Amino acid sequence: MNLRSAWRWPRVLFVTALAVAACAGAAGAQTVLIDRGVRAGGLWCFPLPTDSLSYVYVPAAARLATDDAGRPQFSFVRYVVNERRDSSTSSTISEARGGGILTFLVLIDTDPKLVEDAQRVLRRTLKNDSISVRGPIVFQDGRYTLVSSILQPGGAARPTVLATGRAPVLEGNRLALSFDLDAERATLLMHSFTMAAPDISLMFDMTIAGLTEAYDAELTIDWSEVKKHKSFSTGGTVYYVSADIELALDELRRDSAIKLKTSGTSASMEALLATVYNKLLELMYKPVKPEQVSASDQNNLAGALSSMFQGKGAFSSRKTMGFGAQIAYTQRETRTEGASVMHFDHRSSVERHALIAFNIGDLFARHGADPNLFRAVNLGDPTFQQREVQVAVDAALLPEFERYVNSVTVTLRKDHVNGQQTLREVVLNRTNAAAAPGDRKLIYGWNGDDDRLAWLDYDYRARWSFKGGGAFETPWTRMNTPMIDLFAPYERRSVQMLGDAATLKARGVRAVVLQIEYPFFGELRRPQIVARPEESLEDKRVEITLPLGHPDYAYTLTWQLAGNQRLTAHRRDGSGLVFVDELP
Repeated sequence: MNLRSAWRWPRVLFVTALAVAACAGAAGAQTVLIDRGVRAGGLWCFPLPTDSLSYVYVPAAARLATDDAGRPQFSFVRYVVNERRDSSTSSTISEARGGGILTFLVLIDTDPKLVEDAQRVLRRTLKNDSISVRGPIVFQDGRYTLVSSILQPGGAARPTVLATGRAPVLEGNRLALSFDLDAERATLLMHSFTMAAPDISLMFDMTIAGLTEAYDAELTIDWSEVKKHKSFSTGGTVYYVSADIELALDELRRDSAIKLKTSGTSASMEALLATVYNKLLELMYKPVKPEQVSASDQNNLAGALSSMFQGKGAFSSRKTMGFGAQIAYTQRETRTEGASVMHFDHRSSVERHALIAFNIGDLFARHGADPNLFRAVNLGDPTFQQREVQVAVDAALLPEFERYVNSVTVTLRKDHVNGQQTLREVVLNRTNAAAAPGDRKLIYGWNGDDDRLAWLDYDYRARWSFKGGGAFETPWTRMNTPMIDLFAPYERRSVQMLGDAATLKARGVRAVVLQIEYPFFGELRRPQIVARPEESLEDKRVEITLPLGHPDYAYTLTWQLAGNQRLTAHRRDGSGLVFVDELP
């Protein structure tokens, strides 16, 4: 099912609470000792690398935000638009057009009592009264997924993904969602609100950065056996969630397609396995951004995401933290043959994921009579109405105004029924990009637009100006939502060097030079990295920026051999992995 079919795509804002600075200060450094996490008093707690007695906790709950007076920051307005019907019918009662607008704010929050309990449990478990829980962790990244059920023929219902996007990374930040529903969905949702658990659930997938322990372990990957395995025979268009991937990796170990040789105590085995699986996940799969999935693939993705709430999914099994809890993945296209050997004898930076669930709860039972939260209105005289369209900037785009983007010019064009046209423009640069969307409004009014739903329609385009002279202009796009979301027309990808140092030394390689070449809106970029056999390849990676939908890049590998000899290979790829031990 297309993610836009039942509900129109939501407008999302990030609202920063006054307590954000305090939360950030309390959390300290974002990096933690990831393998030393302790489950204490219902919270996961991790020590800081700089102070093993100072812990930060991972927030485990989300709730509906409230204002200063304690009222829920929520509104559900059902509206009706009266119009004349066909005079030939004898019925004196007809159905008017209408719909609903749902808006609510959600924040990730933790009961202070849970934090106190966690600190008490840590001190008792580790037998040290100097341990302190300093505050919440600062997440490295975050995404949300809105899940609801769509009634199927025969009365059956199943969870379906309705929307997904970026989530705030600090505890106390508010995520604001707004939906424009048709009349049928507005009525269905109103009935759902009368139930104990309304049909609106949010899943937050939050990324944690940390340092692993150093282990005496060696991992061997037999790529030919991996490719023959049943879990890789379905191709790259199938979407997976973490439970599927963990099962596939377990089977690969059991069938000896991957072999892990280790020395150490069984107590550290679970943490080591999480580190190993995290590396395998990085090599064999890539995360999926649902908003960039093609319409033809959205059915597959919706099914994978919905499984998180069913059967043995993450939320039903309470396995809501660990490697690969990210929402969805697809297989990488791997062309490597032979075997790869990796060692885990040093600390490395990794990512882990925490899942947080939210349901809007019995809000109607407590506030159903409050017209500030639930209201039905009849739209009045349109002559005195105006439309405000806000321009929102995706959180991940803000740093790009310092790196690549000079400005973005957003132009709105409204063609009125009487032939008149309204043009409005706003220019975003690094000065005003971080401002609230309310400061970037494009306004048009009524001008003979008697069809009120058609009055909501407008066209817009965005003109991007990049540092260095590049430019890109989107085509005119028809919209009817009250907010225009700007996403970068490019994506950042990481290209990493991999290989066996022993193989390079045996071939007499002194250094390997990787030069990548790719186009970026009118200019050609050529980043370069150098690796030597005695160096670890763990950090030999470079970030490149590619136009959206064009993942391929060209690269040249040069092997500097003894006696001033060189070998060179020119290749093209899009996997993000370059194996430097495969000499021509």
